[in-house]
Amino acid sequence: MSARQKFLVIHMTDPAGAEWDPSVDGTRLQRWLEFRDGPDGWEANGQTVAGPDQARRITAHDGDLVVTDGPFPEFAEWFLGVEWIEAADMEEATRLLAEHSTARIGRMYVIPASGA
Repeated sequence: MSARQKFLVIHMTDPAGAEWDPSVDGTRLQRWLEFRDGPDGWEANGQTVAGPDQARRITAHDGDLVVTDGPFPEFAEWFLGVEWIEAADMEEATRLLAEHSTARIGRMYVIPASGA
């Protein structure tokens, strides 16, 4: 078996994305979960996240800590969740993620783990 790389996947909403359709997206997500948890998949290591109304932004300005509660009006998209996947390379990770429901209704960012 060849070496596998880890990739961080950030799932996002997208205002231009399709509306969630349970008959299409639910099926895509179920296939994804079955593959991920199957003999050729990987151990699940992800989580959905709360909505923007439960978020908090923390920044420093001139040495002062500034904390702002969400939601944040400047965001047109929001985080749906994050997960780590394993794949042979970026091309395989991209092919695998193309089958995820987020590919149709939102967007995903795929980032190789450091040293990958």
